[in-house]
Amino acid sequence: MNRSRPRFPDPAASRAVLIGCGDFDDTDLPAIPAVNSNLADLRAALTEDTYGILPTAHCRVLADPADQRSVGMALASAARDAEDLLLVYYTGHGLLDEDGLLHLALSSTDPAHAAFTGIPVELVRRSLGRARARLRVLVLDCCFSGRAVAAMTESGSLFSAQLDVSGTYTLTSTTANAPSHAPPGQRHTAFTAALLDALNQPTPLTLDGIHQHIDTLLQGAGLPRPQRRSVNAAGDFALAHGPVPLGATAPNADAEEIRFREQPHRPPTRSHRETVEAVLWGVGVIALMLLMALFGGWRPVLITGAAGTVLAGLVLLPNLLRRGVHYDLVVNRDGLGTDHGRHSAHVPWKDIECVGVVRRAPGTVIVADALIARLKAGAPRPQGFRKGLNKRLPDQRYVVIGTLGVHGADPVRLRSAVEHFAGGIYRTDKELLDMDPRLR
Repeated sequence: MNRSRPRFPDPAASRAVLIGCGDFDDTDLPAIPAVNSNLADLRAALTEDTYGILPTAHCRVLADPADQRSVGMALASAARDAEDLLLVYYTGHGLLDEDGLLHLALSSTDPAHAAFTGIPVELVRRSLGRARARLRVLVLDCCFSGRAVAAMTESGSLFSAQLDVSGTYTLTSTTANAPSHAPPGQRHTAFTAALLDALNQPTPLTLDGIHQHIDTLLQGAGLPRPQRRSVNAAGDFALAHGPVPLGATAPNADAEEIRFREQPHRPPTRSHRETVEAVLWGVGVIALMLLMALFGGWRPVLITGAAGTVLAGLVLLPNLLRRGVHYDLVVNRDGLGTDHGRHSAHVPWKDIECVGVVRRAPGTVIVADALIARLKAGAPRPQGFRKGLNKRLPDQRYVVIGTLGVHGADPVRLRSAVEHFAGGIYRTDKELLDMDPRLR
């Protein structure tokens, strides 16, 4: 990995435009829910007071723009003002027209008429070319058709030629479709998750180092490898000064632990067990009131009703207090664990043979997107992990630690955290299934 001494741009003379489209009017363009988190967290990484390289006012965010005018004006303004660094980032769908020209989808884009309803990458190219900035950085995190992927790999291709601007550093994610690029339920798209992880490294990475870091993470996770194109650009520039908290503690050299935490947007719904308990208590109270009315008069009914209400309240109160609780997945120097506020569970590294995420559909042996640990022979089985997730395991050597969605954990950053503390014990989904087909 590139560890050369980075050069940081002048904040006052630098600008960034972050563009993202995750909601689309046309049903042929699937929604990408992770786009909003991509924009928010990348903006934080670039502008955070301690670690960012830009003042907040110098980082423009365009979320779900519907027309070319707003994007064009933002690019023109940034190109006019930037003298040191100009960074343009796009996350969403990439579309090719009949001539093979790339267009960036907007919320109102019609895929059948991408040239008239999207943003031609040629427009972005011209904006970068007109900028006075010493370094222009273009980051494209979008899904391409198989034709676009093929074009990207061809030397001298039309697609590559569209991105050739002197002094421009281009970093692209090439994926064939949305699901492989933006795993459902994850906070970030795979590429941006790896980019944020690169910006969170304890030693600031240069642009070349960022590319290498992303390439290592995505290739290791079995995902498409990023493409890098540098045209007379300075690869020793850095985009962040150090780690930034983005929902999980950065894996810096001094970190004692890394936590992944899902921040619920609304109170969690009542579980099936809690609902059954409430119904049974209600039925019991009503039955008791009826019996007392039949055999003891109405005064005992009132007393019994009040007592039943108090008892039901005592039963349901703990469930109400648990609303809004955090569900943490903890990776630290000792091992893996969960912390749900009221209780925690832990398994030490010394007892773990390997660990990975099994991406299975619901109804199979393992719940979808489960973080699973395989224990060493003779290791004691840890207690406290959720029984519902562990009841269908093939044998007692496996433990389901938790699921990515519940803990808000990006798979790429989770792998980085595991390897930071435990070395090379992480296994991809395919490697786990090849090792033990019973996990299918």
